[in-house]
Amino acid sequence: MTRIISLACLSLTLLAPATFAQELEEIVVTARKVEESLQKVPITVTAFTSEQLTERGLDDIFDVSTFTTSFSFEKLNRYGVQGGGSRPVIRGMSQILGEANASIFVDGLQYNDSILSFPFDIVDRVEVIKGPQAALFGRATFAGAINLITKRGSNEFENKFSMRAADYSEIEGNFFSRGPIIEDKLFYTANARYYDFGGFYRNSLDGQRIGDENSVNFDGSLEYRPNDAWNIRFGLGFGQDEDGAAAVTLQDRFSNNCFLEVARQYYCGEVIETPESVQNLELFGDSIGMDKDSTRASLQIEYNADNFTVISNTGHFQADQTYGYDVDLTANSTFAGGTFNRIAVSDRTETSTELLVRSNTDSPLQWMVGTYLYKSRRDFREDRLNGSTVDQGEARIDNTAFFGSLNYDFTESLSGSVELRYAEDEVSNFNPGSRPDTPLIGKTFDSVSPRVTLNWQVNEGSMIYGSYAVGNKPGFINANPLLDPSFLFAEEEESDNIEFGSKNVFGDGRFVLNASIYTIDWDKQQLTKGTTLSDGRPVTVVVNAGKTEVNGVEVDFTAAVTDQLTVGIGASVNDAEFIEFDDAEQELFTGDPSVAGNQTPNSARVQGNAYARYEFPFGSDKMGFVRADYAYSSKKYAQIFNYADSGDQNLINLHAGLSAGNWDIALFVNNVTDDRTPSTVIRFVDFANFLPVGDSERTSGFVRAFQYPLADKRQVGMTATLSF
Repeated sequence: MTRIISLACLSLTLLAPATFAQELEEIVVTARKVEESLQKVPITVTAFTSEQLTERGLDDIFDVSTFTTSFSFEKLNRYGVQGGGSRPVIRGMSQILGEANASIFVDGLQYNDSILSFPFDIVDRVEVIKGPQAALFGRATFAGAINLITKRGSNEFENKFSMRAADYSEIEGNFFSRGPIIEDKLFYTANARYYDFGGFYRNSLDGQRIGDENSVNFDGSLEYRPNDAWNIRFGLGFGQDEDGAAAVTLQDRFSNNCFLEVARQYYCGEVIETPESVQNLELFGDSIGMDKDSTRASLQIEYNADNFTVISNTGHFQADQTYGYDVDLTANSTFAGGTFNRIAVSDRTETSTELLVRSNTDSPLQWMVGTYLYKSRRDFREDRLNGSTVDQGEARIDNTAFFGSLNYDFTESLSGSVELRYAEDEVSNFNPGSRPDTPLIGKTFDSVSPRVTLNWQVNEGSMIYGSYAVGNKPGFINANPLLDPSFLFAEEEESDNIEFGSKNVFGDGRFVLNASIYTIDWDKQQLTKGTTLSDGRPVTVVVNAGKTEVNGVEVDFTAAVTDQLTVGIGASVNDAEFIEFDDAEQELFTGDPSVAGNQTPNSARVQGNAYARYEFPFGSDKMGFVRADYAYSSKKYAQIFNYADSGDQNLINLHAGLSAGNWDIALFVNNVTDDRTPSTVIRFVDFANFLPVGDSERTSGFVRAFQYPLADKRQVGMTATLSF
């Protein structure tokens, strides 16, 4: 095991883990709405090609985040963390509830629902674009954007059947096909996926598997190119997910070890490893876990004239979902008449359209202008097993934006660009059942988001760049009808971002060294605060913090040591600290409400990853490879107080494969050391074990506990692919 760790630590990856490995593959990205070489774009971008995703066994965005510095993707399950959404964190800019600070896009279209069951077999490239992208990508790209680009049709027929089998009853089958219907004019892609996973853990009460997942996906596209000027592409996707109870656990109040004299108490230090989950699943019957049906449709139209290009990109997404879960995570879930056992029912619909016009001449001045419309509707209610219902109504988002950019080449080596976006976000909630007199509440947020960049191409292989950008995240509605009206809105967030970076290719293209440093002044951060509903139950709402500051550095180095051996190493440090933020609970702990100097929750200060890949001939017509991947993430705090944390995580994955003609076979061992560090920790309460109420210090019997997902265990498996 020591040799494995030593090998992994000698290797590495940061921005694009295998981008220049072996054959020094050049990746083209679209981080600025136009195709550019990864090494030429003056933005920090991590890019994974489909081949890299397959070889490394990265099956979803959570896996991608594990091996990408300055990027975390938190989840409790495929439902999402506390509310059915994703939780991407880039450069320490985290949140707990509310909208994410970084958004996910599929082919440039925003995808706000959980992305964890999206079929990666149709993905051609993943781009993790770091830093605020509001100027070109739009709303909720406050910290960055993650863009999935799907595969396109071609004149060459490609048919591929792939299969994955692993212990813990995991099996996956994919069939992907693409090619011409009419050569040079009409093309298709088609993909079918079946996935089933038995789960790593069992419920301690009844022995049932928990964390089990099942997905069925169908995706396809038609692409029409009648001539050199026109390109029309229509895409359609269907998904069905049926998951069991989440593999989560609760560290109860008896583990609390600090501030025991305070009403709710607390826990300080790394959460205790708990190998089991306690859930009263029989109360739910067939309603436990998640059932979700989703539909995704897109239409892209591109017209190329001599001097300009017009692009229209329109998308529609809909997901109907129910999620039954044991909130209190106890053996006796009948407390308060079953109030804490519920089925969350949601219906989300999103539509967006973008129209842009850009120049395509070789003149020193290049320009782009565009407009964007986005609409989101989400009905959400909770049906309690005791027969009651809390209807949070329909959350509405309406976004209108205008954007543009100018890029000017001052000389052959010196260029500058200015990007600007004006946006209006109307955030509202419609709930006539609870507010018959004022059924629609809402607020409009205006923002102007510029980015200015200057880049100097020192020589053919080296570039230096600097940028200034303003980030903006719209405000948020706390829509629970039982809340005090003073908690109705959280204001929009703003940030000023300064970044300097350098990208370098040297040694006849065998070595790549990229680095960036940045500072972020962050105002009105949306975080959480505990309060009570009108019926006395505790609840968490989104509020604004004062000021936060992030100072960070990212470095990556990739080397083709020989024609057969490629290694890489990458690291990031993000000092994301509160500068001004007062909290009443902190004052109960220390007598001082300030949490200034504390790290933002759910963000790792230090991240690193490394890899080594060795390729070799096997026989006369076969090629083999072995690779080791290592990822490190420092502890993440559960809340703003910086007391309870996840602990440091160290992951090692091993892969070995063989290619023989149209066959590819690989063996893998994930999490070789069986590291059980949870990916996140959530401040919670212990519903089962109360303390007496009645003295002057205690007004509630609820005491702090901490919830976290049970980490993936060591897993051994194989993959096989047949191309024909």
